[in-house]
Amino acid sequence: MRDRTVTVGCVTFEQRMIAWRIGWVVAPGGLVDDVSRVHIYNGLVASGFAQVGARVALNLPDDHIVNATEEYQRRRDETLRQLDGLPAIRAAGGWSLLLDVASLGLDCAEVSARLLEQKVAATPMRGWGGAVADRHVRFVFSNEPVERLALLGDRVRAALER
Repeated sequence: MRDRTVTVGCVTFEQRMIAWRIGWVVAPGGLVDDVSRVHIYNGLVASGFAQVGARVALNLPDDHIVNATEEYQRRRDETLRQLDGLPAIRAAGGWSLLLDVASLGLDCAEVSARLLEQKVAATPMRGWGGAVADRHVRFVFSNEPVERLALLGDRVRAALER
């Protein structure tokens, strides 16, 4: 299988280093050249500090990933509790989830602006994937403590009712 296996990884997902854009590909020699060429045109050059940070993260003991995953799940679950009854899409992993505002007859950019007035930052997904993405706003819960996420429900509902 070694001659037919391509392994792709990144610290964004494996080490919780959101947006650090450090990744790797392990592939047979003939494919590595082609993959490298694709990366040159589609990727970014990782900064020096990001490379150092990735190296440090990859050498940490695995328990920090388990702890972080448990915390992300707590934050996700609180976000879902706050959005209960609304058309939220449950995240099966990662650090964000979507709310389908089009199903409520609302525009994602308008809802994002209303939410900001309520002190909630949510990204309108317009331009992130056509008509399907355009239906949603995205809530990033990864850096928000559960206590702050507990304020989300009232604020979201106030923005949607406006």
